Amino acid sequence: MAKKDKPTDQRQAGKRSQGWPQGANPEGNEITGWFKKDISRRTASSRIGKGLAWASGLGIAGLSLYKVASDRDEEISYDSLTLQQKEGWNVGSVDKQVSFPPGFVKQLDSTGNPIAGDLSDPNRLIEIYQPKTAQWQPFFVPTLIQSLAQPSLRKQISYPLSTPGMDDAYNRAGGLRELISQAANAQQTLIIVDLPGPESVAVGAAMAGMADVVPTFDNWPHPLGVVRSHETLAAMLNYGAEVAQKKATLKDNPPALLLLDNQRLSPYRDEETQFDNRHLAKVPPVDQLKQRGINSVIYLVKDQTQRQELDDLNDDFVEFQKNGIEVRILRLSDFGPQDEEVKRTGTGGTTDVVRERHYYYGGSPLSHLLFYNYYFYRPYPSVVFSRGGRSWTPPRPVGQPPIAAPSYRPVSRPTIFSATRVGGASGVGRTRPSGFGRTSVRMSGGRVTGTRTGRSGSYGRSGGWFSG
Repeated sequence: MAKKDKPTDQRQAGKRSQGWPQGANPEGNEITGWFKKDISRRTASSRIGKGLAWASGLGIAGLSLYKVASDRDEEISYDSLTLQQKEGWNVGSVDKQVSFPPGFVKQLDSTGNPIAGDLSDPNRLIEIYQPKTAQWQPFFVPTLIQSLAQPSLRKQISYPLSTPGMDDAYNRAGGLRELISQAANAQQTLIIVDLPGPESVAVGAAMAGMADVVPTFDNWPHPLGVVRSHETLAAMLNYGAEVAQKKATLKDNPPALLLLDNQRLSPYRDEETQFDNRHLAKVPPVDQLKQRGINSVIYLVKDQTQRQELDDLNDDFVEFQKNGIEVRILRLSDFGPQDEEVKRTGTGGTTDVVRERHYYYGGSPLSHLLFYNYYFYRPYPSVVFSRGGRSWTPPRPVGQPPIAAPSYRPVSRPTIFSATRVGGASGVGRTRPSGFGRTSVRMSGGRVTGTRTGRSGSYGRSGGWFSG
């Protein structure tokens, strides 16, 4: 079998990974200790007990032995991300490819140019998407980008993804950017974008010249992944050059924009045909937000179908509210289009009237400034926007408001993620509930010999640490 891809850069392979403790897997090719290659039937039961105690004593995350299939084979439940980092991104499905929506993988990126050769280099992509300001660096999660250190994945994600949903999210976010760019206190509000991964990336690209973008995608793609994170990665390639250009113009002390993938908790039903690459949102704790001057949070969702935060954010948002950081929902769909005639001067000095589409809060210039009534921003005394070379001030709304903010307040509710908060400044997040983000694998003689994912009459095709 073909060899699995080894990480090619220590920064990519090691940063934020869940590696083995010293002595447990020192060479990366065999689990030492009680997983000996010859386990007799007579000693199997006692070895299981000793092995569990050994693993517990060493603090190995994600290792849970629950069955001996034969004298030499053990079936274990394993943390999916750790398994991919050890065995390869496509563990158990090396003969399969990731799939994209038909017709939406492009030759040109968002700037209208072919993808630069270095963009598929994880070092370069991390450089582009990591926050520009030091205060938001601790909350950047490079995990998804790090997966590109695997050459076989790079070959499958080598072109940008551009979908109608991404274009729509990008355009609507332009209306939000226009409003926030006029606010004197924009840096005091953290915006948490919780949309499908590619659309979150699109919002980040639209806001990149005004806000410090902080991606937090904490999983790897897989051909049978229940979370289609390869699409998020291809979207990052699409906007990479644009984000790099805009980031260079970012002013000091900008507001921050955290990007989440709202598909991270996708339903997972069948380990025979799905790979559980689900992950949890990572948001800064209250004390870290207050240290950075944050006194409010906007939770940006797609539309009116979402009326509360996703389950893994409930405890966080309730904690924010209890400690004086107010949270409000903003629907991206509340920014609607309007076509307008503007004057454009051509290269020859001639002036033409053209129709342009702009996006306004409430769908109209007459409702645009209501945004400031509902959210936390203090606009400048004179709110001025630009249209076709002319300055333009929207009128202040009068009479019955044509749009209202969602009625929302975070309220504690029981979820499978309740009361599992861990970490501090750099270890933010939650512990994973039992069975969440895990994969069943077979061990034989201290090696992974297969996964349940994608098996077709056999147990799988993986053949050991970085081998196959």
